Amino acid sequence: MKKELIFLVLLFVQAVSYAQPRFDSSVFKPAKPRTSEPVQILYNAKDKDLEFSDAINAACFLFEDFSWRQISLPMDKNAAGIWTATVPVKPSTAFIAVKFYQGEFDHPDVTDNNQDRGYAVSLSDAKGKAVPGAYLGEAAFQQPEIAGGGIFSYYNTQPAAMPADYMRSLADKEFASSGKQYLRYFQSFMNLQKLALGDAFPAYARKLITQQLQQKDLSDEVLGQLYSFASSRLKDNEVIQLIEKRVNTDYPTGATARFIAYSNTMSGNHSNAEIITSYEKFLQRFPVQQWRQHPNGQGFIYYAVYRGLGSAYFETKQLDKFAKLYDDLDFRTGNELMRWNIMRAYMFKMVGKDSLYQVSEAILPKMIARRGDNSYKDDFDRQAQADSNVVKNLDDRLFTHISLLNDLKKYAEARKYFLLLSEDGKYSNADLNEINLQVLEGLNDEKQILPLLEMSARYNAMTPRMFDKLKSIYLKGHPNDESGYQAYLAGLKSDEEKAAMQAYVDHNWVNHPMPDFRLETAEGLFITPEDWKDKIVVVDFWATWCRPCIMAFPGMQLLVDKYAQDKEVAIYMLGTMQTGNYKDKSVNYVRGEGFRFNLLHDSVNPKTNEQDLLFKQLVPLFGDSSIPRKIIVKNGRVRYCSGGYSGSPSKLMDELSLAIEILKNEK
Repeated sequence: MKKELIFLVLLFVQAVSYAQPRFDSSVFKPAKPRTSEPVQILYNAKDKDLEFSDAINAACFLFEDFSWRQISLPMDKNAAGIWTATVPVKPSTAFIAVKFYQGEFDHPDVTDNNQDRGYAVSLSDAKGKAVPGAYLGEAAFQQPEIAGGGIFSYYNTQPAAMPADYMRSLADKEFASSGKQYLRYFQSFMNLQKLALGDAFPAYARKLITQQLQQKDLSDEVLGQLYSFASSRLKDNEVIQLIEKRVNTDYPTGATARFIAYSNTMSGNHSNAEIITSYEKFLQRFPVQQWRQHPNGQGFIYYAVYRGLGSAYFETKQLDKFAKLYDDLDFRTGNELMRWNIMRAYMFKMVGKDSLYQVSEAILPKMIARRGDNSYKDDFDRQAQADSNVVKNLDDRLFTHISLLNDLKKYAEARKYFLLLSEDGKYSNADLNEINLQVLEGLNDEKQILPLLEMSARYNAMTPRMFDKLKSIYLKGHPNDESGYQAYLAGLKSDEEKAAMQAYVDHNWVNHPMPDFRLETAEGLFITPEDWKDKIVVVDFWATWCRPCIMAFPGMQLLVDKYAQDKEVAIYMLGTMQTGNYKDKSVNYVRGEGFRFNLLHDSVNPKTNEQDLLFKQLVPLFGDSSIPRKIIVKNGRVRYCSGGYSGSPSKLMDELSLAIEILKNEK
């Protein structure tokens, strides 16, 4: 360790003159605060932007353990008109910066940060010695790129560079104060040295790192720091190779060697054969079981390696090897491989269904068995969020497998997996609900069909065929009397679902002028605003290339059928942003799929030659140019606007029906 410190003395210590910081420390009391006593903030807002504020907060940025932490403190106004707050400090609190504000922490109404010069102060320990990180914090506060983190949000504009001699002075002082802890701030400290040395830094760093590698007994952690800096910042191949050689000699199975080996694996533009060979060699040298015995922050390596290897196996039809990977995979990694490969192959028919079934059936039980392995814990702030994510993803994987089993008429197996879905997963997806209807019909399980349909209606996740089935069952129990059917159907929906739908519709009311237009129909006729006079008109902007648009068609058909006899309501499907022979594309697709829509074609913009003339005039209302997009027009004004598709035909019908009825009942 002594030799390492000698090296760092050579690296960091240089004689320089000392300049002054640009920040103001006068708002802190005592003037030279220590971590052993409370630190007060005393802020006089007179003649400042916050002078007339009745509620001021202090956004504090604390440099602790060589990184930034943010807290917000409410301030009290004393009898003298001074706003006060006490900052909770710890032994590791080395530097404090404060910005005063009114309003929300993330979106303040008014702020005062001393006109981007800052309010800040360094701290000492109980004996008056600078806390490790105090000088680095002073530098990093004034040059945020040194340590990154939340300090960037302190400023309104990027601060100007500080003098190099001032930066060198802070580097000297920091090393004198905390040199023994250099691993904890190596990257930030080198960033500081780079600012201080300018163009001379690369040669300086190269020479000193080379000298360091000549020392004996360098730890794997030290070598990891050197490698990280050399590869990501210095980018000197000769130095990188020297470090790699030392690592592979001293710690051939250590964390740094593992990271280096991963960095050298083949991916991206390489062939699948090269990728497979590269990743297989990596796993032979660094088995995941070995890493799990002493896990560190390198779990991402195995996630990436298995994801790349699994995809290469799948693309080369080595499905047995793909399935074999699941002997070693945690839930998180296995879920991603199944999503990217199995689900995608099913959707785009990339693999025969019999072959896909064999591999999916082999791996899904292993996924289910590992759903409690907590492999998502580092991706979320709270355990409940991680657990919820597991449930959602397992439901998605089960959906794909159940769909596959239904296609293969393996109804008994499909039903078994259906029972493993979460309570929400069983009924919240309209497509899956229809599949389960098909499964129950295939099993001749008539007793379970009505409960499925009623629960699906409760979740408002019904398809047109499910409505037909439910109505037929109702009429069997009420021969020749459908007068009570609509009341029965409405009664199936939960109060929560009704309230959520009302809130969604209320959120999407607008009042925007409808642009003038002349739109061609599928029959070659033309529609103008005069044709919509005294009508409530629903317009669905769509395109043949837009998958969500197509997926929403069953819901739009439900709406069309519901208002087919209503002379006050008109519903149009308006194709937009298409290319080529867009008229034939639209008409042939809709008619070929059996939908009964009134079709319109958006006009071609003469300035751009794009088929989007009406749609682009409404983009300022929409806020973006995404489709599907539904609008409802009344009396020449757009009154309702919503985008996207929830995945439920019945929910889409209910949304637009509710909006239509509200507009019909307006006085």
